[in-house]
Amino acid sequence: MATWVSIRLGGARRLFKRDEPSTSAALFLISRRSLHYHKGQPIYTSVTGPCGGSLFSKLFLIKMRTRAPVFDIYCGGSLLAAVQNSKMFDDCKHFVDMPLKLDAEATLANWDTLQAQGPLSDEALRAFVATHFDAPGCELEEHKPLDFDADSTAYAGVHDEQYRDWATKLHKKWPTLTRRVKDLVHSDPARYSLIALPHPFIVPGGRFRELYYWDSFFTIKGLIASKMFATAKGMIHNMQFLVEQYGFVPNGNRIYYLNRSQPPVLAWCVHAYCQATRDAEFAAQLLPTLWKEMAFFENNRVYKEEHWVGHLFRFVVSADGPRPESYREDVESAHHLTEESDKRRLWGDIAAAAESGRDFSARWFESSGPHAGKMSSTRTSQLIPVELNAIMYANYRMMGELCDILSDIDGSKRCAHAADRLKQTIKQVLWNEENGCWFDFDLSTREHSRLFNDTNLFPMFAECVHDGFDGARLCSYLKDTGVLGYPGGLPSSMTPSGQQWDFPNAWAPTTWIAIQGLRACHQYEMAQNIADKWIRKNFNMWRSSGGKMFEKYNVVSPCYKVGAGGGEYDVQEGFGWTNGVVLDLLITYGDTLFWTPGDECECCGGHIQACAAEGQTGQ
Repeated sequence: MATWVSIRLGGARRLFKRDEPSTSAALFLISRRSLHYHKGQPIYTSVTGPCGGSLFSKLFLIKMRTRAPVFDIYCGGSLLAAVQNSKMFDDCKHFVDMPLKLDAEATLANWDTLQAQGPLSDEALRAFVATHFDAPGCELEEHKPLDFDADSTAYAGVHDEQYRDWATKLHKKWPTLTRRVKDLVHSDPARYSLIALPHPFIVPGGRFRELYYWDSFFTIKGLIASKMFATAKGMIHNMQFLVEQYGFVPNGNRIYYLNRSQPPVLAWCVHAYCQATRDAEFAAQLLPTLWKEMAFFENNRVYKEEHWVGHLFRFVVSADGPRPESYREDVESAHHLTEESDKRRLWGDIAAAAESGRDFSARWFESSGPHAGKMSSTRTSQLIPVELNAIMYANYRMMGELCDILSDIDGSKRCAHAADRLKQTIKQVLWNEENGCWFDFDLSTREHSRLFNDTNLFPMFAECVHDGFDGARLCSYLKDTGVLGYPGGLPSSMTPSGQQWDFPNAWAPTTWIAIQGLRACHQYEMAQNIADKWIRKNFNMWRSSGGKMFEKYNVVSPCYKVGAGGGEYDVQEGFGWTNGVVLDLLITYGDTLFWTPGDECECCGGHIQACAAEGQTGQ
């Protein structure tokens, strides 16, 4: 008996026999010939088959993309390779953020003509780019949020005068980080790598000119603290738009990010907003979208072994080439490989590390061999990561609570069943009884990776703790590792790899999750101690830098002029999720945290006032 595969293209659905050898070719031809666009952007083509769509999941990853000409400029092709390999711009992201002056077809036709004339000089290539591309960032404009109140009293409850004044000034930074997509992008989107969003949004800052997925949750927490509910709601609607358009929220709203997502925290955003506003109607609007996003991860990011209670999730990405925004770095990382399939595997694992939001960390690299500790040994898909599974559990839990609000009994039961099965599997595979903590599971070594990463603590915030879990024992583990002994807070890891998500750096999102996780497990003293260090570090760096907030901090040095480092780019200033976390923590701890001016600063051997004065002088 023949098995049929259903292929949906736009509103039409056609059937093909599974046992026909031509089926795969037919799928490809249909996807190429039936080009479907929404306002110039390609629409994904869904492929479903028996067993919940698993028939073609390996070949097509459930979603096939019809390739518009603009993709041959920003996502691959000879023009992208030529510009990025020429080192015309120090940062590869610069080029792929540059809007087109002409339409994509004309640009590619002119490029083909130029190439046909023979080898290109650097001058000819520069002239071509100058003729055909505008400066990055011109597709966006600053926007003053309609719900922004410069005289807001949202932080009046912060008892410490210095911190209260700081919170007020951070609150006033929101308009400087708010962007809206210009009307010309909406009218002619095929000239941009930017995916046009319907509502204004907060950008991180610096080179990050677009909405970033998991950044948005922590930014939204700050917006809620500032009582800017309309702006927060608009950002959630933007992410809803992306899910409805593509089936998931991309890493950011650029077409070159469409092969990957980020930690899926849209349910967290909706849950936090509804908790703050009691807006049940909004929850009802968003729940169908949340189910769609969960389906994407359930279909494309799962891994299961026969003896496991259920499946677990991992970061895994299919890549045809280097990341466009980090093209040269990825080419260099694959320089030792000769087979194209091996290069694509490595590039996929590098993109998967970017999907994790922790790009990069030695956690994703080989620990032995000639490329140990280097991006050239990235193996993200070989790890079952603690945080992704905790996030998915939290999604089920939070969605279940939203279903309860809406009296959706079936949805609530569905969430409870999925959450319970996932919790059991997390306990079975990721919990280490000897250490009293969760660890990544290495599919190659068949062992836990017993290194400290702050992501080990995510299950506490997710409330994914098993019967008999002892929060005090986990605190003992943290003390034993030595991670609590640093003046600026909790380092991301204890591995000094030179990567930005490793020692000695710490980041706002994972610090916030660690604090909230400890609070959820009644470890209030340790949570407040970490919060106090983090707030103090951020504040003193803000003072000594003349009022700057950064994406990451060196928490090991007590010097307030020593910033974080590592990674593929310079430390960025702004900074959306850092500001959001600080504002949320100042609301949480506003009556217990107090700044003292006697902090020692090793660079001058004196007090923070001296360094602050010197820093101000140098501005």
